[in-house]
Amino acid sequence: MVWVIQLSDMLKQFADNLKRLRTEKGISQEDMAKKIKVHPNHISRYERGLSAPSIEVVEKMAKMLDVSIDELVFGAISERMEKNISDRELLSMFQKVQTLEQQQQNTVKDFISAYLLKADLQKNLAGVK
Repeated sequence: MVWVIQLSDMLKQFADNLKRLRTEKGISQEDMAKKIKVHPNHISRYERGLSAPSIEVVEKMAKMLDVSIDELVFGAISERMEKNISDRELLSMFQKVQTLEQQQQNTVKDFISAYLLKADLQKNLAGVK
């Protein structure tokens, strides 16, 4: 049952992304339909989350909208980060880390990994007592 909920959430997310990207680019449903060779009613159904396009159609849409399939289906990385990281200070820190050189980013990752390992060990050891 969880899988079905996740699938419907993904379809809704795709629908919202498709409509947002299409309207941002100033493309009508009719123009998109002609370009990717589907009926305009299909575009409307996709944008309302009532049906899912084939992978071939998704590829054509992504190409027309000049985005990756990943961005079309799941949204921009920054949007996903904002949805998944509720602590705004932590989100800001992660965004700043992305501007560092690769070696510095690796150091931050190593530090976080070490800290999480320590926290897991403390949690597991507390349960042993």
